Amino acid sequence: MKHLFLSLILIFTFGILSAQSSLSARILTVSTHPFTKQNLPLHQNTIDNKGYITFEPGLILSYDRYIAKNLSLRLSTAVMNDRYNTLAGYSQIMLKYKALKYYKHSLYLGFGPAVHYETDKSAIPGYVNEEKLKTADNTMYKIAWLSGMIEYNYYISKKLDFTLTLNHTHSRSVALSLGVRFDLPDPNGKGCDCPSFR
Repeated sequence: MKHLFLSLILIFTFGILSAQSSLSARILTVSTHPFTKQNLPLHQNTIDNKGYITFEPGLILSYDRYIAKNLSLRLSTAVMNDRYNTLAGYSQIMLKYKALKYYKHSLYLGFGPAVHYETDKSAIPGYVNEEKLKTADNTMYKIAWLSGMIEYNYYISKKLDFTLTLNHTHSRSVALSLGVRFDLPDPNGKGCDCPSFR
């Protein structure tokens, strides 16, 4: 899981050094796997009868660096207990765009590449590598050159938002997460609650 630790270091380093930025922490909850076929009987913590919907608890940390009024660069990393009860995660970089804002509500869209990785599953009886993941050092991984997310934010204060997000957690899966987003102090002393960035 080298990617996870590298991403965490990058996120916090950029967070400290950059102005007009924010951090968010979100808890992963329910995931859906609409394109899975052969591995459905192996899914654990299922919510529906067939295994298309599972509970995959985890944590996502994200750092946003604003580059325009409605546009930011986002770095994210996540770790989760996946649908096979093994460790998984992803690291992602994307452009995040504010598509809609009304009163205390805002909607964001994000697109960019991601690296999905998980524990090697070759030892699980009946497992089929449907997603065509590559293997290295007991880790399976796949690069998604176009990954995305949809995020809803509810304004709580100048420094804090509640956030609800649909995340591209695996190469063929989508998960719901919820958490908070908070602004970081500007190292130049200008503050992070500028109206042009809210």
